Amino acid sequence: MSIDVHVHPWTRAFMKRNGPIMKACDFFKLDVSELPETTDQLLVEMEEAGVARAVILGQDTHATKNQNFKNYTMKNDEVAGIAARSGDRLVPFAGVDPNAGGDALRELKRAVRKLGMRGLKIHSSANSVYLNDKRLMYPLYEFCEDSGVPILFHTGTTGLGDCEIKYSKPELLDEVCQSYPDMKVVMAHFGWPWPEVAVAVALRNPNVFIDVSGWRPKYLPQSVFPYLNGPLQDRFLFGTDYPMMRQKEWLGDFEANLKGRLKPGVAAKLLSGNAKRLLSD
Repeated sequence: MSIDVHVHPWTRAFMKRNGPIMKACDFFKLDVSELPETTDQLLVEMEEAGVARAVILGQDTHATKNQNFKNYTMKNDEVAGIAARSGDRLVPFAGVDPNAGGDALRELKRAVRKLGMRGLKIHSSANSVYLNDKRLMYPLYEFCEDSGVPILFHTGTTGLGDCEIKYSKPELLDEVCQSYPDMKVVMAHFGWPWPEVAVAVALRNPNVFIDVSGWRPKYLPQSVFPYLNGPLQDRFLFGTDYPMMRQKEWLGDFEANLKGRLKPGVAAKLLSGNAKRLLSD
């Protein structure tokens, strides 16, 4: 049974209210009528695909100046509630808006200490904040390192519209990880279009993981394979970017196009073993 570390608990109605998400649907060539109607559908699809657990990601843009993201926030209470109803199958990561300054740190502490959320999701392109912004970001990092809270960062880009990828360059995380070497970090989407940079950052920083979400396995860049099969085999993570990509679809493609290219034991690490270590207290 696998663990999907990159899931958005979005419904069709929520997605249709967000222009940037609709542009991502166009990018992924999705039929809007097939988007999930309820968050309960996620658990049904996980069961059908053989996915044991999934990390669901919060998001907060309430203080962000980019008006295209005015409807993008999912409050942490809502995300925590969805996880609580799942029977421990969904692992909630909080979302905070770094633009809120001290309020962002207070909300993160509340989400972790009172709501029981297990990590933090940062989408710096949606928030228009650089990952290495010492004033806005470093107080969050300090808390996460001290508390053992992992952070999943959107790095590079997939299809989300109306935002700039310059804020999410993976090279910016090298400075961060050198400053906070004990903080657990996930670089989502392997930093595309800079996968080699993402790999280099992970090689230099032993607490950095890389998720492969947002891509069908058959399209993974050739440049990452020596590391997935070699020195970083303990730090690559299965993720779908659900509902942009469904789990049954991803795992079917994995069986057909990727599993046979992996060395013995690597598939088990990618699909669940590495995620278990990431999420362990």
